[in-house]
Amino acid sequence: MQYIGKDILTYGSLLHLDPKKAWERLRSRAKQGIRKAKRAGVRVVESRDLSQMAKVWYNPDTLTRTLEPEQKLYLAYLGDELVGGIIVTPVTPNTLFYHYGGTNEAGRAVEANAFLLWHVVETFHGTAYEYLDVGVSFRAELQHYFQKYCTQPYPILFHPPAGEIRPQIRLNPFAAEHLDWVEQQVIAINTQLSEYFEAEFTYLPSWHFALQSALCALDLPPKAMIGVWCSVGEVSYVEELRRLFGDRWRFAARERNAQAYLAGHRWGVFCEEAEGLSGESAPLIEDCRDRLYHRAGEPQAGSYGRYAVFDFARWFPIQFGAALVGEYFPDQTVWDKLHCLDITKRNVVRELLQIHWPQRMAYGSARAANWKRYEELFGLLGMKPAASGAAEPPFAFLLKAEPPYGAQAIHERLQKFGVQTEVDSHDEIVALPCHAGLKPSQVDYVFGAFRGMVNPCHTFVRTDPDARRP
Repeated sequence: MQYIGKDILTYGSLLHLDPKKAWERLRSRAKQGIRKAKRAGVRVVESRDLSQMAKVWYNPDTLTRTLEPEQKLYLAYLGDELVGGIIVTPVTPNTLFYHYGGTNEAGRAVEANAFLLWHVVETFHGTAYEYLDVGVSFRAELQHYFQKYCTQPYPILFHPPAGEIRPQIRLNPFAAEHLDWVEQQVIAINTQLSEYFEAEFTYLPSWHFALQSALCALDLPPKAMIGVWCSVGEVSYVEELRRLFGDRWRFAARERNAQAYLAGHRWGVFCEEAEGLSGESAPLIEDCRDRLYHRAGEPQAGSYGRYAVFDFARWFPIQFGAALVGEYFPDQTVWDKLHCLDITKRNVVRELLQIHWPQRMAYGSARAANWKRYEELFGLLGMKPAASGAAEPPFAFLLKAEPPYGAQAIHERLQKFGVQTEVDSHDEIVALPCHAGLKPSQVDYVFGAFRGMVNPCHTFVRTDPDARRP
């Protein structure tokens, strides 16, 4: 059986393409190599001749057969003698990848490769490229070499851990350890929630049933048309509504000739149309599943509709629990009309809210810190959040996917690593876990799993030595 590793988080090395920043942060050993090559008189020329690169590459059979238009090949000479070469490949709009690099004995003696790396720094300074990804290795000596040129580390993970040891990182904060709690009767939670929502409310088992109950409460006829407005990811949101409730009602994006309206503050981004829709004759429901918090001066999601739906399980480490805001329905009505009465579940939710509701601001601060860490990490690749209007604190980190890394491909890759995401392929948005239960190392794991697919060598697996045996 062949061992395949690279399934543990490690750190790769970026080299700034700003000479001033790079020189300030380079290790002294790297600086010595650059100076040595300069004193020896090494010169660099750009080329498209892969046959020359093959002369200094350790195994010509593994060298690329073609040079893509965007790839750059630089050859190092000592006098007229070829002593080294390097190929760099763009992998994101702001990052180049040190794809191939080789020197012969004469090149190693004068540290020609150090000079080639520095040539890339000087050549691309002032362009759209900010970093050269020098690389990462699970071989100690090669990793040590890469780290000499590290001016900015980044987390990376190539292969998913085996299923039995694979972490499960979800969008919701609940985990197995949260099944155990100590009951605390410290606040009048019903009063606290009524004051916060500024309205009466009804506990319901989950978001799905709370939203269904809001629609039922409007007494809509069978197959009634519901117009849907959503802040972000509208296409996939409408698809989800059709999947969940399409056997009973019809849903269409931005349909004005509808019998009811639904405004979704999806992934924490406020739906700007909510206020205008509240003045229409058709009743409005606000889906506030992903936007529980609001700050002074912010639009208060849930304050515009006839009903609003909130999901406690999206924000707190509890399994169940949602609120239908706008009316209190007695148990008999929930049983007869809404068909989702669950008193045991309701009691558990209230007990857990006694514990977690008072901590919501601390949880919010942790979410904001996780968002900031994601923003820093993806910023190293020139990637940005998908929506600037996300709430503070955020529900999820909204990544705007960019070619060649599409939202669906990112979603599928992260699934293999045990990371739950939600995705809208139309808007190319991926919602990443950002809840308060995540530690910095777990955020690094999520990013590292994505970062592995950016490395062009992530699919490489060493040939099984046993396969060569007779």
